[in-house]
Amino acid sequence: MIKLSPSSLNLFLDCPRCFWLYVNRGIKRSGPPVATITSGLDRVVKEYFNLFRSTQSLPPLLEGKVPGKLMAKLPYRGWFEFVDESSDAKLGGYLDECIEVGNNFYAALDHKTRGSVPESVHEAYQLQMDVYTFLLEKNQLPTRKKAYLVYYIPQKILPQGEFQFETFVKEITTDPARAEEVFRRAIALLRRPLPAAGDECEFCKWALTTVGDEHTGSLRR
Repeated sequence: MIKLSPSSLNLFLDCPRCFWLYVNRGIKRSGPPVATITSGLDRVVKEYFNLFRSTQSLPPLLEGKVPGKLMAKLPYRGWFEFVDESSDAKLGGYLDECIEVGNNFYAALDHKTRGSVPESVHEAYQLQMDVYTFLLEKNQLPTRKKAYLVYYIPQKILPQGEFQFETFVKEITTDPARAEEVFRRAIALLRRPLPAAGDECEFCKWALTTVGDEHTGSLRR
C-alpha cells in the first residue's frame, strides 16, 4: 500500500522526481539535522494543552483568539488517516490539536515556532492544513473549512530565568478538495516511470552534476 502524508505531498508539489524516488525507492533528499529545541518545545506545548482537555476549556493563550474548546478525546498522538481501497493508498497525518468549534464542527490546529510574526501563510503550511481538514472530514468530523496556526515567537529571557514567548494565532481557510486532488495526482505519478529531473530543483541538479542520471537506475530496485 502507498502511504503518504502532508510532508510527502508537499515534496510531490516541489519536485515530482524527488517524490517518486523517496516513495518508490526510499531515496531521501539530503538535509541538515532536525533542531531538537523545536521538537522539545512542541512536546512541552502539547503537554500544556492536555492540562485543559478534561476541563472543557481552552488554554489561556488561546482565549479570545480561537472559538470553542479542545477535542475531548484526541486520538493517540493526534493520528488521523484515510484509506482509499480503490487505489491501495493511504493518506495520514499527526494533528497537533483539534478544536471543537461549536455545533459539532471541528478544526485542526498546528503549533509553529518562528523568529517573527509571519506576513503570510507558507504554502507548505496551507497544504498541511488542507490535508488535516480533509482527514477530519473523512473521519466523520465535519468542518467549516477553517484551521488555526499558532506561532510561538521567542521574546526574551527574564533575569529569573523565565522564557517569554509571544503567541500569534492565524485562522486560515482550508480546501480539503484540493488535498484530495493532490493526493490522487501523487498516486498516479508513483505508478508511472521515473519523472525527469526538475528544472528548478537544486537536489536534482546536484545529483545529476555529481553522479549523473544513472544513479537512480541501479539503486534499490
